[in-house]
Amino acid sequence: MESREGEELDILPPGLDLHDLDRVTEPPSADLTDAHVSAADWAGLELAGVRLTRCYLTDVELLEADWRNVRLTECVLDRVDLSSAYLRGLTIERCELIGCRLTGAQLFDATLRDVTFEDCRLDFAVWEAVVAKGPVTWVGSNLSKASLTRCRLTTATFTDCRLTDLELADCDLEGADLRGNDLSRINGVPSLYGARISRVQLADIAQLAVRDLSLDVEDEVSFRAAQ
Repeated sequence: MESREGEELDILPPGLDLHDLDRVTEPPSADLTDAHVSAADWAGLELAGVRLTRCYLTDVELLEADWRNVRLTECVLDRVDLSSAYLRGLTIERCELIGCRLTGAQLFDATLRDVTFEDCRLDFAVWEAVVAKGPVTWVGSNLSKASLTRCRLTTATFTDCRLTDLELADCDLEGADLRGNDLSRINGVPSLYGARISRVQLADIAQLAVRDLSLDVEDEVSFRAAQ
């Protein structure tokens, strides 16, 4: 299977062929495989312990969905609305989320591997104990005012993302690639330990350090003037 290459990150794509998928209109109550779902209103859908495998969901309404211990494998979610969803114990592998809305979504105890978030809204989202066990990338996505707590995203890449007032608490981002983003309004400098940045972002990090460490920055005084 071919992999997608970009900035030293290889992500295995879902590899779906729409011609091999069956049209589905009714919300699932058990495992769903090889399904193409389009323009469905499944708001508030409750799922527990099921698998979604090789599924293509486009323009699907999943507002306030409640998913627990759900496994998504080789799926594409295109313009899916998961705003205010409650998602616990998810495993997401070889999946693409494109133009999806996860505003205010809560994701707990999740595992990600070979996952792409492209042009997604994750503003005001709450993520806790989310672990990337393989490459994960966010491209052109909005994480403003999102909150990440105890997340391990060492294999993550963020590119051209909006990170305004992103809250990081006890996260592990060592090795994560943050180049190409404005870091000046991130909260939680210790979680950036070991992250990969560019030289032009050093000014952002300096500003964060001054703010979070309450440094008293004054003009340098010469030795003679101090006598």
